[in-house]
This record gives sequence, structure tokens and C-alpha cells, in this order.
Amino acid sequence: MILPDGTTRLEGNSPVVVIGPNGSGKTRQTRNLRTATDITIDFVNALRNTRVAPELPVMGFDTARSNFQGQKNQARNAHWELTSEFDFMLSQLIAQSSMMAMQFVSRFRENSAEVGQPEAGPLERVEDLWKKVYPGRKLLWRDWKPLVVSTVNGDSVEYSANQMSDGEKAALYLAGRVFLADPGVLVVDEPETHFHSLLAVRLWNALEDARPDVRFVYVTHDLTFALSRRDARYVLASPTDGLRAIEIDGDLPGDVAGALLGSASLSFYASRVVFCEGEESSLDRQLYSAWFNGIDTVVKPVGSCQMVLRCVESLRRSGIAQSLSATGIIDGDFHSDAFKGGVPAGVHALRLHEVESLYCLVGVVRAICEHLSADFDEPSYLQQLGASVSEAQRHQLVVQRWKARIEPNLAGIVSGVSKKGHSLDNLVKELPNIFDPSNWSFSPQDLLQEEKKRVESVIPGGAEEQLLSLIPGKQLVPLAARTAGMQLSAYTDLVAKALVNAEDVALKPLHDKLVSALTPYLPERFS
Repeated sequence: MILPDGTTRLEGNSPVVVIGPNGSGKTRQTRNLRTATDITIDFVNALRNTRVAPELPVMGFDTARSNFQGQKNQARNAHWELTSEFDFMLSQLIAQSSMMAMQFVSRFRENSAEVGQPEAGPLERVEDLWKKVYPGRKLLWRDWKPLVVSTVNGDSVEYSANQMSDGEKAALYLAGRVFLADPGVLVVDEPETHFHSLLAVRLWNALEDARPDVRFVYVTHDLTFALSRRDARYVLASPTDGLRAIEIDGDLPGDVAGALLGSASLSFYASRVVFCEGEESSLDRQLYSAWFNGIDTVVKPVGSCQMVLRCVESLRRSGIAQSLSATGIIDGDFHSDAFKGGVPAGVHALRLHEVESLYCLVGVVRAICEHLSADFDEPSYLQQLGASVSEAQRHQLVVQRWKARIEPNLAGIVSGVSKKGHSLDNLVKELPNIFDPSNWSFSPQDLLQEEKKRVESVIPGGAEEQLLSLIPGKQLVPLAARTAGMQLSAYTDLVAKALVNAEDVALKPLHDKLVSALTPYLPERFS
């Protein structure tokens, strides 16, 4: 298959997923797909009329096929309008099945010993697939009336096909289109429409398995469905640059691949994606979306620190979004200075413990207090930050920081052992020597003492940044909110609101002070 620019061929028969924004741009571009040979390309529109007549028009096979083809041609030339070929398609299926049955009977009468079993035509294949996708429901055709027999609840219930759910009608229509398609390429626009995500996966898996002679091209903006296609090739549909094939590493976890595909589609409108920790409902998403609130930047939370690192690295390495720069923000957490100093280019490691710590900065709390005309005593506030840590928690902070420093060293020892290539017997003999701390290039005792000294020198009386880099921000941000006389959610909402509304006269002074307080700790706001 050849993309419209003529420069990119997609070889093989694996599914192709065309990803783009909502709208007709991606659909219009896929209309220009072509093949290197005379292989046919058929299209299934996104706007499809799935109304089923209670009684289908009675007609012969040739007439039904001609009417069906005429409706398909009309739909292809006006893909923005509802299609009307459903009834004609069902009439062709029934007429073809009847014709095949009569031909079989004729052969059987002539030579019953050699005729064998009747061939399953498109209608029978639709029926078989239907039973797979909808267990307990069977298609039935009586006097050109399409019916469904359901035994889902134990009793046998019969109802007209026009009483089917939208999902059932869509599945019947799509199955008919697939089994009537000639070998070649079938372009399906918005294949997930009317389906629960799991049902869409099950239906299209079954259809792909049933038609290995058809190459399916799915045009979608649903990333969940896009990632469900097995061994798929991906193509981006840009409103300005047309179709472009992209490569996603096959060994990437699904969540990383999904983040990359979503980021690639963002490149149609944005020039920068910021990957951060957390989820859609987290404070990471709230604060960073308010900070990077330019129209050219999109914030995408991807969960963990490692996910941020993988997304930034993979996006840059893959080149799937040529005009999109990638920035990552990770919490300082218990990471060592060496770890934070060694993060890849484009990744910003917070100097503070975590995103909540940003809300606890003296400059942020003071700005909120001044906005609300509330008193703010900086020495008292800093004293409360340090005093919030109990003796037991201070001990735990030391252990957590020591653990973060020693684990990479231990992992290096284990990795070195795995590369030695010794026999297992020799390895067993060498293990005591390998794990003798006196042979290590680092001292666990010294690292523990260093972290103990660091924590005890800061808590409780350390400076602002020292406190906020060591103490988890989640336990401090309620204190910051109380200092301003606010509930926690109201406090964090006000910070985000002020950052976004720079033109609001009432919020402008607060906006400027917050930007001044946060700028030393965050990447550039605007790319």
C-alpha cells in the first residue's frame, strides 16, 4: 500500500492504523491511498446508517449486488453523509445464500455421493462470527425478515433486527461488509463507533482472523483501539502534512506506546509535550497544566518517574513527532544527587522533594497570604515545617535516602556477576567474595552516615530549600494551606487559577508573585 505522497510503501498484510484528530481531515487523506498493483481498495464510512428494515426488499442476487455497489459508490463520493446500503447489503447476503443453496441442491441431485458438504457463503460466515461475538444470540432469516433469537437469559426470545441495539446493528453491518469485500484493502473509518472498547477489540480480532486475504486499514482517534491491533503499522494523519508512517518499538509496554502515539497526534497542534508523573486527576497535572498554559504546550501525566524517562527518551529516539519537543519533569523524591544530575537531556528533576513541595515554597505561601490580606510569619512557618517531622519519621527519611543511594550500587554488582560467564559451581564459590563489602568500591556504612548527617543537620532547623527537598511535600502542603487560612483544595485551586489568568486584574499581582516564586524550580513556561 502506498501513501498519498507516493514515497512511503507499507509492505505486508498487517493492519494499518491511521491516527489523527477528530474531523474529516484524516478520512479525506485516506481516500487517496493506493496500491502498487490492481488490488482493490474498499471503504467503510464513519457515518453509517445502521437502521434495519423490518422486512428487506426482495430481489435477485444480481439486482441486490448492483444496488449495493451503487450505494457504496455514492457513499465513497460523499463520505460526510450517512450511508444507506445496509438493507441492500443484507438482501445481497440472503440472495447469494439462496443462490448457493439452489446450486448445491442441483449438484446433489445430479451426484449425491460426490457433492460433499455445502460451502459456507458470506451470510453463513456472518452468522458464525455473530455467535462468537455475541454468545447466546443467533441470527435468523424468515421471509426476508431479519430476526435475532436470544437465549442469554435462559428462555428463547425472538425479536426483529430493527430492535437490535446500536452495537448489534453496527456489528452486523460491519461483518457483512467484511465478508462481502473482495481480497485487497478495506479502509474502515472509526471502527470503534457504537462499541464498548472490549467488544470492538473482540469483533475486529475475529474479522481479521476470518479474512486473512484482506488488509485492514483503520482510521481512528481512539488510542485504546489503535493499540489493540496486533502487529499493526501506524500512520499519522496531520491536517497540514498529510499521512506519514511512524515506527513504534515493538518491545515498549502498551502504556508507553500509548503515551507516544498520543503525543505524536498532539504534534498536529503543539510544539512541545511535557511528560510528568501522576495521573489526570493529580496535583502534577493541575499545577503543570497551569504553569505550561501556552497553546503550544501539552502536559501529559504518565505515572511514574521511570515512565517519564522512557517517554522522553522514546519520543526523541523514534522521531514519530518530528516537530514536537519533549520535556520531562520528575520529583526529587529520595533520588540521590548523582541520579538527579545524570538524568537525560530534556528531563528536569525537581530540586524539591515532589510537586506538592512547590506549593509549600515561602514565596508561594506569602503570595497567597498577601492576596487574602492574611498575616504571614516566615520564621514561624519554617519552624513548623521542620517540627512536622517526628523522630521516627526522621529515621525513616534517612533509611529511604540511604536505600536510594545503595540500590544502584548493588544492582551494578549483580549485573557484573551476570556478565562473568563462570559456571554455576564457580559462581557459588565466588559469591562470598563478591558480596564482601570490603571489596566494594562503596561503603554502605559511609553512605548511611552521610544521609544521617544530612537529614539531622536540616531537620528541624534547616533553610527553606533544604527542608522542602528532604521532607515529603504531601505532608507539608496541608500546613501551607492552613497558614493561608484555607482548605487544601481551595489553596491548590487558587494557585492554578492565578497562574492561568494573567490578564485578570484581581489576580494579576498574585500571578506575578507566583511566577517569580516558581520560576527557579521549573522549566521555561513557554517554548
